[in-house]
Amino acid sequence: MKKILYVSYTRLEYSLNAVYIKGLRENGIEVLCFKLPSRGIRGHLTALNFIRDNKTNSDALIIGYDSSALAVFLRLFYRGKMIFCAVLPIYERLVISRNLVSRWSLRGGYYWLIDFLAFHLSDLTMVESNQQICHISKYYFMPKDKLLRAWIGINEENFYYDLDIKKFDTFTVLFRGALMPEAGAEYVVQAAKILEKDNIDFIMLSGGMLLGKINELIEGLQPRNLKINSNFLSSEELRVLMQKCHLSLGQMSDHPRLERTIPHKCYESLAMKLSYLTASNKGVLELLRDGEICITCEPANVESLAGKILWAKNNYPVVQKIAENGYRFYENELRSDILAKNLLNNIF
Repeated sequence: MKKILYVSYTRLEYSLNAVYIKGLRENGIEVLCFKLPSRGIRGHLTALNFIRDNKTNSDALIIGYDSSALAVFLRLFYRGKMIFCAVLPIYERLVISRNLVSRWSLRGGYYWLIDFLAFHLSDLTMVESNQQICHISKYYFMPKDKLLRAWIGINEENFYYDLDIKKFDTFTVLFRGALMPEAGAEYVVQAAKILEKDNIDFIMLSGGMLLGKINELIEGLQPRNLKINSNFLSSEELRVLMQKCHLSLGQMSDHPRLERTIPHKCYESLAMKLSYLTASNKGVLELLRDGEICITCEPANVESLAGKILWAKNNYPVVQKIAENGYRFYENELRSDILAKNLLNNIF
């Protein structure tokens, strides 16, 4: 039996870690996991002790989600195959997505350098789309053969289809996720106002850096058919609420990051047989096919979004067929054991 060590800054049950840990074990791999207690020196030393205690007869080391600096550190001490999960590297997250620092600042340069070293020191880097492969290859001078498109998947213990959950009586549209610039939540609020008299309810499960601005927009427009909830929901509560809805909304903006990323809620919607409506950005359309396993609208276009939502309500049998196709696609292509098998084929 092959043995893989899995080390991460972030919690191991988080989907970007849990999917591949579960899938590797389902493929007969012994997986020894370790989450650092902190990101400081003490945390790095405990990770080093874990590596030293378990590296004998190990076949590979996987550095988990959001752990660029950890990949750089552990490469100094581990000489076997090292795989880096770079679905959302630090520069992409803090500079491009959240715009917390300027890309030309010293800190922005530091984040870029950490990712650059993590990419180049790893034997294989997992990314979430071919568009991201092209981006990393260009901006980090990486050979494409060291980059692997690895779909994210979902934590299947938390999200799964439940036939017993019934839909709301009123056609209900769900938008969930962090309110980042790429989310396009403002278009959802405006679409709700446009459809206020069409017997369509909107639920927003959202928080994050733009929550204040979205609340101001809601207060200004006052759509009677929209409720926003920024409170934490357990996985069970979220799973049930999602399946009660008729339509799940993806990212709606034209942000450059959407050229290469696919949100978690896309995979979750497919796995729970929930119809998914997304802006037609390149990243998500690598995975989905418009009119077959998803519905699309024009990015950053509230009229297009509102029109597709109204179409979905008025053509719900077609929408249900699209949801069924998406569910079958998930079962055939995106289960954790299938994703992990593809990873193993590229490691060994």
